[in-house]
Parts: sequence; C-alpha cells; structure tokens
Amino acid sequence: MVNARLEAQRQTIRHYWLNGIKSAKEIQKKTSILLHTIERNLKKLRETAISWAIGQYVHKNTAVSTCQLATKIEDTYDISISYMSIWRNMKKK
Repeated sequence: MVNARLEAQRQTIRHYWLNGIKSAKEIQKKTSILLHTIERNLKKLRETAISWAIGQYVHKNTAVSTCQLATKIEDTYDISISYMSIWRNMKKK
C-alpha cells in the first residue's frame, strides 16, 4: 500500500512541474518537502516526459530515424541521449 503522505508529496511535486516550476530548490522552498525526494520525483517526471515525447514524434512521423529522434530530444530537453538508448526504449514497447 502506498503511503498517503508520499502520494500527496508526489501529487504536489507534479502540480508544480505541470505549472512550469521545474527547479527542485524552488519547489522545496514552496513546499518544505525534502530536496532529495523532489529531485527523485522530478527525475521520474523527466524520464516519463521524454518517453512520451519519443512516442509522439514516432506517431507523427513513422519514418523518423533514431538519430533524428535523439537530435530532437537533445534540442528540446537539453539532455544528452544516444540513438541506441532511444532504440532500446522503442524496442520495449
């Protein structure tokens, strides 16, 4: 069973994330939730967002290559990701 307090914290962090506050320190100042907890939850949200983005790009253009997807994600999310990581992610689905 999920702890109700942890679930409330997840929902609060997600609320701030969806409203454009992406900084763990800024969320921590507003909520007094432990910084480590916020960082862990933000990491999960980013991974979910990237996975969702890959699916959307492929849905819009089924002929897109993994190299093109990697470039698009690097530009959009400002992270470094290899085309092989994208390929593995797509292979799972």
